[in-house]
Amino acid sequence: MTQKEYLQWLPQKTLQELDKNKEDRVNFIKAPKFIKHPKAIKLFKKLSDLMNEPRKDRIRSMLLVGDSNNGKTAMVKKFYEMNIYRNEDEQLFFEHVMLIQAPNRADLHDLYNKMFQFFVVPYRKDEPISERENKIKHYCEVNEVKMIIIDEIQGALIGSITKQMEFMSGIKNLSNVLKIPIVLVGIPKGVSLVSSDHQLKSRFVPTKIKKWQLDKDYLSLLYAIEKTLPLKKPSKIYENEKLFTEILELSDGLIGDIVTICNLLAIEAIESGKEKIERKMLKEIEYVPAYDREGVIYADEI
Repeated sequence: MTQKEYLQWLPQKTLQELDKNKEDRVNFIKAPKFIKHPKAIKLFKKLSDLMNEPRKDRIRSMLLVGDSNNGKTAMVKKFYEMNIYRNEDEQLFFEHVMLIQAPNRADLHDLYNKMFQFFVVPYRKDEPISERENKIKHYCEVNEVKMIIIDEIQGALIGSITKQMEFMSGIKNLSNVLKIPIVLVGIPKGVSLVSSDHQLKSRFVPTKIKKWQLDKDYLSLLYAIEKTLPLKKPSKIYENEKLFTEILELSDGLIGDIVTICNLLAIEAIESGKEKIERKMLKEIEYVPAYDREGVIYADEI
């Protein structure tokens, strides 16, 4: 790739950062951003298909699980943002997807409170469950909600077995009342919330976000990441076998760590004046893998 080809390859948003000073470019790298990658595209397709299924009494739902720092929350948040529609004439907007975080305990009333808060409407905590369900149904219809996503569902594991069963039964009943799919998102231990009940298990189709492996999807991810890095020279990390293999090993296959490592390497490339990522920089960034942090290996001492 020639320098001219490289500059044409970079998206405009990244390209316009190249003429800025080092500090601004480093801040651009550190700023949160969503990176479109193969796993996200596949998940968006699954969620869209599920959301657009015809309404029926026994609507299919999903249990989405994956390890911490592997992109679950970022992907469902992006999907939520993709499904906000604005009516310019009436100055109204419709959120076809409700995205909320599960309460930090198995409490159905807390869950409903979060739903009312999502709609920014008043509510009474002492209302019977049936009344709350009817109000949620009303607000979902008014706002044209077609799917509910509940993130961090493992929070519902806090509480007695009875409370957990009551909580999950409430979610199943809400799905029946609304006739729209509900997507539960969390780490693998959240699977136990549905695995012990046959009806829940058959209703919430399990989908796992696997760790990244050495395959074309991983290389596509690196390709997408590099396009977000405002470096003046091409690094082509997705073609450097030793480099991309070491990044994968250091990250333990978690996208959060993969992105962090690439960002740190890009910052090192800027601050060193090299303006391109090189394999030897892996030693310079002194990255501590996630699997070593549990043993408390310190990255620095002061």
